[in-house]
Amino acid sequence: MANDTHGADHAVETLAEHGAEHAGPAFPPFDTSTFASQLFWLAIAFVLLYLFLSRLILPKLGGVIEQRKGKIASDLDEAARMKAEADEALVEADKQLATARAEARLNAEKARSEIDAKIAETSAAKTAELDAKLSEAEIRIDDMKAKAMANVASIAASTTGAILSQLGTTASKADIAASVAKSMDEVAA
Repeated sequence: MANDTHGADHAVETLAEHGAEHAGPAFPPFDTSTFASQLFWLAIAFVLLYLFLSRLILPKLGGVIEQRKGKIASDLDEAARMKAEADEALVEADKQLATARAEARLNAEKARSEIDAKIAETSAAKTAELDAKLSEAEIRIDDMKAKAMANVASIAASTTGAILSQLGTTASKADIAASVAKSMDEVAA
């Protein structure tokens, strides 16, 4: 252990000697005797930096900023113009669409009225044709009815004559015909 302490003492002595050799003036920025000259040169450096920036860099930077502002303003103007054109085109398209709808509506109404007229015309023609056929059918039915009634009258007269002869009575054909005609008139009424 004694050796260990001796080594530590030796290291401290060596360090002290070594530090003493290099001990000299303090670090210049921390040396208080040079503060005045340091502040003077600091002021000169800032003035030169300010002049350099204000004369060379800032005008160029300002020019770029102004140019950019001009470009943005022209882009905004162009966008406003294009928006106005788009709005006008939209209004025009709406007008054309409304016109097209009105034309389509008129064409549809015209077509509907033409179709209705054709239907009415065809319906009237078919109705007239059916009425004519119905009239012809009624006439034929009336003719057939009249023929059937004429046959019925003659059949009724002969049947009545046969029944009367079976019953043992007789009547003239004129009386039988008058009696059958009277009965038929009563049935028809």
